[in-house]
Amino acid sequence: MKVVLRFVLYVLAALGVTAAIAIALIVKLALAPAQGEWSQRVSVGPVGFDVGVPTVLRLVTASWFAPQMAGRTFDTRYGKVRFGWTEANVQEVSCEPCSLNVPELGDKPVQVERLLLTARRDVDALFGNLRITPAGATASELRGRWNGRLTQKTLSLSADIDDAPIGQWYQVLVPALPELQRARIGGTASLRATLMLPEGSFSVQPRLVMFSVDGLGAEGLLESRAGSCGVSARLAGDAWLMRGAVAALDADFFQHAGYESATLARSQAPATPTVAQPSGVKAEKVSAMRTLATPTQAAPTLNEQVARLILPPLPHPAAQQLRDMLYAVELERAPGKQRLLQAYLDMAPWGEGLCGAEAAARRYFKRPARQLEPAQAIWMATMLRDPDATLQKWRGEGQIDKPRARHVAEQVREITNGQRVALLRGVANARFTAPAAP
Repeated sequence: MKVVLRFVLYVLAALGVTAAIAIALIVKLALAPAQGEWSQRVSVGPVGFDVGVPTVLRLVTASWFAPQMAGRTFDTRYGKVRFGWTEANVQEVSCEPCSLNVPELGDKPVQVERLLLTARRDVDALFGNLRITPAGATASELRGRWNGRLTQKTLSLSADIDDAPIGQWYQVLVPALPELQRARIGGTASLRATLMLPEGSFSVQPRLVMFSVDGLGAEGLLESRAGSCGVSARLAGDAWLMRGAVAALDADFFQHAGYESATLARSQAPATPTVAQPSGVKAEKVSAMRTLATPTQAAPTLNEQVARLILPPLPHPAAQQLRDMLYAVELERAPGKQRLLQAYLDMAPWGEGLCGAEAAARRYFKRPARQLEPAQAIWMATMLRDPDATLQKWRGEGQIDKPRARHVAEQVREITNGQRVALLRGVANARFTAPAAP
């Protein structure tokens, strides 16, 4: 009897192993990538094989298969993902709680109480809605729509999230920011994002409306810091250095509200070219390809640059940008544009530890900042972007970046045509002796 029982157990075990292998082979054959199809390596126990990602996505979103996934839950690195199927024949995918590590925002992951997506597929078009429930009992949902286009090689996705209070966005993205405990934040923000897979290129474009901030004490911080560089230049509003600094750093300074949505927008091209470099490609073309592979982001406004001068740096760049923008918006209200620009010039770094326009003008041109000639003012304004590197170039070549200086001169606003012609001529002919190294 024991022999028979043992034999039966062996047979059942063999059948189980055979069935598992058969199922794995069937899955492998059914999901095998076609020629040139986007594929991904997966492992099922000891068995590893490639699957076609578009094939899997079409299967999971098929109207005959999606209901079979209802009620199933999977543990992922983002959280527990659960599939559902509604009475309206709509697939649901929820993740709760859901988190994502974003190193630029901080050491702690961005976490929401629940992320819910509905999904439908029409041939190769994907679309649905999304709802994000932030952590915290008082937070309301973020809602939006998404759509995508699936091909054999790519999946392009885009999402639009509706207007929500800006303070709520801050609570989702940087909940540990100390300023959120005392800042009174007004206005709403919406978001549009795109993602291309598998190469990973993306773009994020926010839109802010009626953004306001109060309660941070930004003006007091500015006044206490502005005098730390010594004597103020006390420049008039029409001083050439004032005009040049605006042209060099923030041409729309007098038009924007302390921030620009473009400074929050981000995009990222693939890290490496997706095709090999053909033989005979010129070096400048290769350089352009490499440029496409770098993140793009607009330069910070002058308000944001002032915030960086009066606040200690944060280790996470995106978190610092969001914090600086709070102060930048409050500084717009008080002390206002003109005082803010004067304070910036009085504490701006100008190379080799020089701090403030007055010290820099006396060091570089042996005169007070108020008495700078137009070409000298443009020269100094051009240095603001990267003062140490510009000073090194000045000493080594006897010139700064002349194309950049010309661009700054062209950006100066509210001057006559005659003044501009004279300014451009003066910048083109400028030959100033660099000060000796200390």
